[in-house]
Amino acid sequence: MSLRTFRILLLLCLLALVAGMTYWERLVVTQWTRPLEVVIYPINGDGSGKVQDYVRGLDESRFREIRTFLEKQSARYAGKEMPVAAIQLGREIGEIPPTPPGGGRRAVESLLWSLKLRYFAFRHTPFFDSLGRIRLFVVYHEGEEGKPLQHSLGLQKGLIGVVHAFALTKQDMQNNVVITHELLHTLGATDKYDAQGMPLYPEGFGEAGDGPHYPQHVAEIMAGRVALSPQKAEIPESLDACVVGYKTAYEVNW
Repeated sequence: MSLRTFRILLLLCLLALVAGMTYWERLVVTQWTRPLEVVIYPINGDGSGKVQDYVRGLDESRFREIRTFLEKQSARYAGKEMPVAAIQLGREIGEIPPTPPGGGRRAVESLLWSLKLRYFAFRHTPFFDSLGRIRLFVVYHEGEEGKPLQHSLGLQKGLIGVVHAFALTKQDMQNNVVITHELLHTLGATDKYDAQGMPLYPEGFGEAGDGPHYPQHVAEIMAGRVALSPQKAEIPESLDACVVGYKTAYEVNW
């Protein structure tokens, strides 16, 4: 066997191993036969002292409402008692995750970025302890008034999410809305909004009944906004103003 053939076979074996582990992780997590394990790794996205003070002051109580939300919403669909979710705060990470390619990105660029992100997670988190766990890298920023943060994302392959959040205590509840949105992405949920960011009817509406469509009073979590009119929607203030819609529930196997 030539060296080139050996290298190709080795690469194929590694790819098969990664594919098998990815399938196993997704299967185990989405069967909901054990507690959902989520680890949040905070990152100082600006390198500033203000953000650092905020990150150092974080504890698991800041994210407790995410667990409460998942338990409450799953009970609406599962018809049985679901295992309790465990939301843990991991250690601070001193490196920014790789930036995804811009709009109109090609499939090859997206694939390379996905591999870079998974390698980033491999380097910064314990390998065997992370199997079957969802890893969310939350990058905190001071932010600017009226200027949105970089888009957050969640990958089902690898159970990895990158969340950009504000390093402000008053923003904790809205940060948790974004974190939960990306968490559900890792479980297979899809976005429920259009190119303009408006909730899609009916799957993106929190109250998608036969009555008046507007104004809505709650947001479907994967739409991320409360639809007030065909041209206006607002970000919910907390998870108390969000629900999991029927399509999202189906996608995450509730």
